[in-house]
Amino acid sequence: MSFNEFVQTLPLLDHHAHYLIKGDVVNRSHRLLRVSSEADAQYPIADTANRLAWSAFQKVARQFDAATDAAYRAGTPAAEALQPMDASAYRQYNRRVFAAYNYRTLFIDTGFVPDDAILDLDQTADLTGLTVRPIYRLETHAEKFMERYNNFDEWSQHFLDAVSQVRAQGYVGCKSIAAYRVGLQVTTVREQDAHRAFDLWRAHFEDTGSSRLEDQDVINYLLGLVAPALIEQHLPLQFHVGYGDADTDLYLGNPLLLRSFLQRFCYDGLQVVLLHCYPYHREAGYLASVFPGVYFDTSLVNNLAPSSTQSVVRESLELAPYSRYLFASDASTYVEMYAVAAQTFKDALAAQLDSVETADTAQKQAWARMVCYDNAAQLYGVPLSTTN
Repeated sequence: MSFNEFVQTLPLLDHHAHYLIKGDVVNRSHRLLRVSSEADAQYPIADTANRLAWSAFQKVARQFDAATDAAYRAGTPAAEALQPMDASAYRQYNRRVFAAYNYRTLFIDTGFVPDDAILDLDQTADLTGLTVRPIYRLETHAEKFMERYNNFDEWSQHFLDAVSQVRAQGYVGCKSIAAYRVGLQVTTVREQDAHRAFDLWRAHFEDTGSSRLEDQDVINYLLGLVAPALIEQHLPLQFHVGYGDADTDLYLGNPLLLRSFLQRFCYDGLQVVLLHCYPYHREAGYLASVFPGVYFDTSLVNNLAPSSTQSVVRESLELAPYSRYLFASDASTYVEMYAVAAQTFKDALAAQLDSVETADTAQKQAWARMVCYDNAAQLYGVPLSTTN
């Protein structure tokens, strides 16, 4: 068995994923095409259709669905070839694809809800044949608490109380989207400054009905507020980093901006997970090599920039230990996105490890297992893989 063949057999724990959607939506091709890019709805769909990601998703659909393959062979345009499925066919299709790439576990960020989402995690588990666990998105819940409490002290206390119980409620981690909203320069905020910012946020909500949290003082304050509670629960804190939705300021998504936050909390036991990371994957690897408790993945490029995955994996591991690097897809909507992420990542990881001349095969196999499953299992406090 070649080293690549060995890696292909390894189980996967995807610690950063999103909701799948129902199988009977009428515009399946269009929806899959849209998620093959992080561009917003104003971006020309004709250009999105010329991305490598879209062709990769189509290849998966053809490989695992005979009806789709037949449509392509008959000359059906790609934008029409992927048809809706009834519940039974959709379940069989999803289970077939996830099993082919040896997915075992999904952690779903419950803060992002696409149209037509399957919100019940038990239904998702049945659809996929996988173990499914939720991730608690901090800003989303902070917004909900602000709608209920118009007083800063009540808001902050109730929010902290809720975060202090998330492990008991079945969540395996928390996530911040500070990078999307204000950037990653997370600094200490005085309570009076946070109080003043909260009052402005609340007044804006009362005037407009929008509870969207976009104030840097409030976000930075709440991150400092909940960090000790996460340490107490041994609950990792995820940060979006780098490449993502079109509304993110990529310049402010550099994980090096988190340095003061990491210095403040990582030495006390906070475990921080940097998500996506491209084009800052080298910076993320550096942080994982010098700070206790810092982990990272290079999700999203695996499926949306598949030609980059080999170089990204290689560069990510220039400094970082294999014990701090995790597989993730950041996939959503349809299973094809998960499939491309798994295939491109496993190919890239196998190539990187196969090129290592200073470790024997047993060590390289152990590192591969760690990256694909065991690092995340240990970090988030779930059982290790028991096979291969």
